[in-house]
Amino acid sequence: MVLQNRTQTSSYSTEQVTNWLESLNLPQTFHRYTQCPEKFPKTAESLRILMRCQITTFPYENLSVHYSPTHLVDICPEALYEKMMGPDNRKRGGYCMELSIFFHHMLRGLGFFVYMTGVRNRARTNGIPSGEYQGWTHIVNIVHLPLGEKFALDVAFGGDGPITPLLLEGSRTAVPNIGPQQVRLIQDTIPKQQLETTKLWIYQYRNGPDREWNSFYSFAELEFFQEDFEVMNWFASARTLHRWTVLVVRFLREADCSLFSERGEWGLSTADVGIVGKVMLVNDVVKVNLGGKTEIVRSFDSEKGRLQALKEYFGIELTSDQQQGILGWDMRLTN
Repeated sequence: MVLQNRTQTSSYSTEQVTNWLESLNLPQTFHRYTQCPEKFPKTAESLRILMRCQITTFPYENLSVHYSPTHLVDICPEALYEKMMGPDNRKRGGYCMELSIFFHHMLRGLGFFVYMTGVRNRARTNGIPSGEYQGWTHIVNIVHLPLGEKFALDVAFGGDGPITPLLLEGSRTAVPNIGPQQVRLIQDTIPKQQLETTKLWIYQYRNGPDREWNSFYSFAELEFFQEDFEVMNWFASARTLHRWTVLVVRFLREADCSLFSERGEWGLSTADVGIVGKVMLVNDVVKVNLGGKTEIVRSFDSEKGRLQALKEYFGIELTSDQQQGILGWDMRLTN
């Protein structure tokens, strides 16, 4: 039983939530709620708009792992607000723990009934999930709406993430993602399980209706707390792909695509938040995916080149102290 009448406290003030809403470039029909965030509609459509605005505004990036004196990530809500919304904000985002906890407290500030849970990712071979499920290294938010619907919102799985909330209802419905890709949630067991009666939610994708489904990760409807993510964050930022890859991903609205395409018509309503692709920096290249095909648009072999790419394609400008943080770090580009 969900205690939806229980008051959930956000770590962010009404002013901070308002500042966030104003930064999202919401469709005009939602502008009226920026000054009274508690009245934001508690509907599936509102969740979809918020999620899409979030992932097109705040990039998935692990730069704090590489460009900082400590190479550690601070996930306390106050530090996350300062990083993404503070006066020195330079279009920063964060990796999964950062973005999801930040988004969680914003949803609480809007009055949604929401909690967080841990996720087991699968190991990958050449970027494709094909191995065993690993330990807790990811995070999703679960929202219960007043009419009884439940949604999983993942705003921080990088370029492989969904671009819309996924309904927790077990029908295995395919949901359109970018280009021909489809995603879905199913309820099933995973190979390691001994208790076959305990079903987990499994996030799957396929790159076209004629392709086979493949599984990315699994999770249960078990509430995790900030203290749980503090433990997870220490391992995830130091021992997973975040330690060995410099990565930035931002999903693109049609207005963002002028850098990559002269195409002017995308067939999207101005009242919607249509996502038409994504731009990604991976170590020493920038890649863009518009409609399902990925192309390299920039490569570089120096730190100067990477810093220029961060500014040009993501609007991210690292401070001098942050730039110095990569000196002596093995992910530094040496030329």
